[in-house]
Amino acid sequence: MLRGLIIAATIFAIWEFSCVYFSLPPFMLPPPSKIFISIYTNWDLLIKHASYTLVEILASIFIGTIIGVVTALTISSSERLKRWVMPILLASQSIPVFALAPLLILWLGYGMSSKIVIGVLIVFFPITSNFTDALNKVPQELIDAGKTIGLSKTQVFWKIKIPSSLPGLCSGIRVAACFAPIGAVVGEWIGGSTGLGSFMIYSNARLQTDNMFAALIILIFITITLYKVTDMVLSKYVWWK
Repeated sequence: MLRGLIIAATIFAIWEFSCVYFSLPPFMLPPPSKIFISIYTNWDLLIKHASYTLVEILASIFIGTIIGVVTALTISSSERLKRWVMPILLASQSIPVFALAPLLILWLGYGMSSKIVIGVLIVFFPITSNFTDALNKVPQELIDAGKTIGLSKTQVFWKIKIPSSLPGLCSGIRVAACFAPIGAVVGEWIGGSTGLGSFMIYSNARLQTDNMFAALIILIFITITLYKVTDMVLSKYVWWK
């Protein structure tokens, strides 16, 4: 924690000095001091937009995790099904989310639902792929040991394969915690009037670059905090490897 604060303080100090020394126009690159003044001045507005974005992020992670888990369990249960489904999943990831965002907003409207769907599309694949990989790599000796003591196929699945695969699922959720904000903000950039992404677009149109950076810093803080909290909770309840 202390190391991170020192690094951040060093970056801000160099940034501030560079803006003053090179006389950079504030509308191009505002100094950190001006950005922090913007955060203080627009605090209530930033919190309003940040709360909206945070709801989108959390909903994306929750829904994406459920869909990812169900998909992983389904395709890992059948090798034939995996050969059919995995190419479709891989193909879906080759389409940039920026290309899909306008269509999703056209179909679902400018409300929160379109942003959540964009977030789900981003977090769904890492969760699915990590959990599927973990399910397929459960040590065979553990499965054989379960059969030796008389466990049925269903019991082996729930008592051996699932617990052994949970660390892989947790890795996917950690990745999702970092990627979900991207989906929310991209959706807000494309359309909508609420959220940090919308606030950034609004500020950009008026050359209020300090406000843009203020929203960006809030978004970075949300992402780091979300990752840390997710990691702490998962490490507490899924502590084995």
